[in-house]
Amino acid sequence: MGFLQPFLVKKETRDGGGRTQKSSAPVPAGARPAMVQRKTLFASGFAPLWGPCYWPGMILGSLFRRGPKPGDKILVAYASQTGAAERIAWLTANALTANASAGGGFVRVAALGGLTVADLAEAGTLLVVTSTYGAGDAPDNARSFVKKQMSQSPVLKGLNFAVLALGDMKYDATFCGFGKSLDRWLARAGARRLADIICVDGDNDIAAMTAWSDQLARLGGNANAQALMPGPPQDWLLVERRLLNPGSPGGAGGEAWHIALEPKTPAHLSWTAGDIAEIWPSNPAAAVEAFLAAQGLDGTRRFRWQGHEMSLRDIIAHSHLPKPHEVEGVSVDWLVQRLEPFPHREYSIASLPQSGRMELLVRKAVRSDGTLGLGSGWLTQDAALGGVVKLRLRPNANFHAPGDGPMILIGAGTGIAGLRPHLLHRQRKGLKDAWLLFGERTAAADLHYGDDIRAWQADGTLTRADLVFSRAPEGGRYVQAVVAEQGDDIRAWVARGASLMVCGGLEMAAGVQDALTAILGEEALDAMGDTGLYRRDIY
Repeated sequence: MGFLQPFLVKKETRDGGGRTQKSSAPVPAGARPAMVQRKTLFASGFAPLWGPCYWPGMILGSLFRRGPKPGDKILVAYASQTGAAERIAWLTANALTANASAGGGFVRVAALGGLTVADLAEAGTLLVVTSTYGAGDAPDNARSFVKKQMSQSPVLKGLNFAVLALGDMKYDATFCGFGKSLDRWLARAGARRLADIICVDGDNDIAAMTAWSDQLARLGGNANAQALMPGPPQDWLLVERRLLNPGSPGGAGGEAWHIALEPKTPAHLSWTAGDIAEIWPSNPAAAVEAFLAAQGLDGTRRFRWQGHEMSLRDIIAHSHLPKPHEVEGVSVDWLVQRLEPFPHREYSIASLPQSGRMELLVRKAVRSDGTLGLGSGWLTQDAALGGVVKLRLRPNANFHAPGDGPMILIGAGTGIAGLRPHLLHRQRKGLKDAWLLFGERTAAADLHYGDDIRAWQADGTLTRADLVFSRAPEGGRYVQAVVAEQGDDIRAWVARGASLMVCGGLEMAAGVQDALTAILGEEALDAMGDTGLYRRDIY
């Protein structure tokens, strides 16, 4: 293979117990705009200097067509599952506010799900920031827009628009699918693109965010790409690692691990039940030191990399390592510019900050070749006890509790991690009206947090618990089947104001969705979603 021969590198598509920025449903053949694929220069993961998701306009010239007139209303809409798109939408609006005020217009920020075709028609300019969720769907807070508005064929000829779509290229065939669908729908309605759609590949896509900030500048805004990106992770310490299910019939690939972390620097801990921990995997320390020594590099030397000031040692630790022959004779500056960072992995936080530590439940993922998943392998095996783990907290407002009323919690497997802090919170407040439906493999080995569940039953935090096991000797069942069987009771709970909280894998969540639709009706379930009484955290 030639030294500069580019080729695509296959990346893992799933990591146990974690999640990624959700990607989308298949896009019909021929409907996807031409795109320069992300490539690497080396099999070990080097990236070239060009960005990961360019549209033709970004390469051949300006993205922009003729802009809106001064004084136009600017509507910034977001469709966000875990808060990332909403955060960027508000930053986008802030960057535009001063100019809009000076020009006689104004900026409005709104959730896409709360808008109508009439709202779009009244706006002079529409900027949409959206993620894609589940198996190619819109985020939950935009589902009503898809059903009620995108089913129409409106005329929006007076509207200018641009779309920023958040996604993850590891789901290449469905990358940023909902953003693309929305972009096409607006164009079919006669709205005029201010720019080709901009697709963002994960959190580190500085090229895409630079294109968006340039877009805002064309509208008179004042933003830089770095300000639109999330802040750097913080140093936490791995203080406990414990296998929860020895003897599980799932074998090594079914191992569930309890992980506990504490901040390296004493700090006031603050998060809400339902929030997410973003973890940056690392190469083992021995591998990092061996690479530095082999190349004769000073690990303490500092560089600006991925928008942050870091030591070379930290950069090497959090990058795909090239093979020694691939970097023979190259300069350290050349090396740093081409190192591709590991993607982060996301985990439901399974504890409350009052405990003084962050607890995670991580399923160890084992690939077909026997190697471990990137994030789960790091947390369950490679990270040293007492060592540093890079972590960033991310609010997940769409999975916060809607209030203190009755609550039905539904999950399977590591999904219990996202449900546990809600029950801990209710226990602390003395709330009693909760019903847990949870499924796993076996009662003997896989009842994660079984002591907690028994304690919640004993003190009344849990009014009811239906625990089902797919490999039970008397006949296995899945939690979605139990949901379907309990239709009368679920209707009764919902009638007195119960919320529905679902956490776990995509297949389980789809089955639960079907069961709840059959029980409550599609219109009623959609209404619960619109009012925040039906919330999901799916991976």
